[in-house]
Amino acid sequence: MNHLAHCFLSFGNEDLLVGNFSGDFVKGSAWKNYPAQIQAGLLLHRSIDAFTDEHERVRANVARLRPYAGRYAGPVHDILADHLLARHWTLFTEEPFEVFAEKTYRSLERRIADMPPVLQERTPHLVAGRFLHGYQHRAGLEWVFQRFARRLPPEFAPQALVGYFFENVEVFSANFDAFFPELVDHARGFVANISIANN
Repeated sequence: MNHLAHCFLSFGNEDLLVGNFSGDFVKGSAWKNYPAQIQAGLLLHRSIDAFTDEHERVRANVARLRPYAGRYAGPVHDILADHLLARHWTLFTEEPFEVFAEKTYRSLERRIADMPPVLQERTPHLVAGRFLHGYQHRAGLEWVFQRFARRLPPEFAPQALVGYFFENVEVFSANFDAFFPELVDHARGFVANISIANN
């Protein structure tokens, strides 16, 4: 899962959002350096990633991407999954995407000081570019993968990858739509359990 899913799976809790959004930039035991509620979000991020990586439907989608993305098929899938979440948004929430996105941008701007230094620098640019909206459209995905490709070997071909994905989007969607409600339940259960443990 990438930015959109992690923000969505913070369930409107701003402390969880800060931790969940920051999860990729807080390694090892460094999560212990943050306040308790942000710690919960950081651990939620890790739990979401672990559940996702082990799910059979996700593995099926990742396997389909491997001829185009090789060992980067997992991270590529995370980005594409955010598009599928945006594409099927109304299946998972009654809150309009626009309302959710604008609320999330405001929360992230308000809490920049609580983020790791690299995100303190990046978040204003992400918000200014309305980064969550980029997951809604093919052009946004192509832009993300073009940037992604700069750090990868020349054989990574983002245009071929995106083309293959959209040619087979119904297959990818079917796996995602079966998987994501289970991830939502998992994340809600994790949040409930960690809240009980902190009381």
